[in-house]
Amino acid sequence: MSKGILIIGYGTRTGNLKEVLERTAARLRARGRKNVHICYFRVSSPTIQEAMSRMVRDGVDDILGVPYYIAEGRLTLEMIPEKMGIGATTGTKTVVDGKRINASLAPAFGMNRVLTEIAFDRIAEAGASFDDGILIMGHGSRDVFSSNEAIVRVNAERIQNRGYKHVVYAFNEFVEPGISEGVDMLAAQGVSRIVCVPLFITTGVHLNEEVPDKIGIPHYSEGGEIERGGRKISVSYMRPVEDDPRLLEIVDSEIAEFLGE
Repeated sequence: MSKGILIIGYGTRTGNLKEVLERTAARLRARGRKNVHICYFRVSSPTIQEAMSRMVRDGVDDILGVPYYIAEGRLTLEMIPEKMGIGATTGTKTVVDGKRINASLAPAFGMNRVLTEIAFDRIAEAGASFDDGILIMGHGSRDVFSSNEAIVRVNAERIQNRGYKHVVYAFNEFVEPGISEGVDMLAAQGVSRIVCVPLFITTGVHLNEEVPDKIGIPHYSEGGEIERGGRKISVSYMRPVEDDPRLLEIVDSEIAEFLGE
């Protein structure tokens, strides 16, 4: 069988998701991985179905989908498999453009400690001390199957367990505490500086506009100065996880297993 790799992003009208996925695919190709394609669940092109059709036209008949997602949830457990034509009832067999092929889906990054290592790197890039406030931020989800809330909480706990005295986690929407509340919680602890670490895949309208509004810093900025309770607090606003090389290793290990290496 001819095997192919499909890197799946959520999709966005703004931000750097396209660049992140394209760099990831290019690095995989440079390692000798063949038939590597990217696609998106929504908004962006190519769609999952469009990419699978192209792969089948190129002779691929066994596809591994790799979701470039922080957390598992209904998207990775049901909606993406449905778009790939696989699931609990169909197994790994699907039909694309009249051709019967195999398809499967790898897991999201999830509880992997690499996300914690990336968060520590962002803290180091900010030059933070153990006395500074650390705000671990997640998107949040109303999906009862989503592990996003647990992943953000666990990563905050891992950081606190390393000796950081003021660690709070918060969410952009759907889940409490919200970003503004998280900032207030750290301010109430008396910190003079807050390092905001987003456990998001890439930038976009959420990180470029919505979250800065809730923190009180300019859009498309790296932070600034805010005021809480009559005190000035310096804010360092860090990058999301993007295409960190350690995430590439997770993706490549899934590919190696798929290829039977």
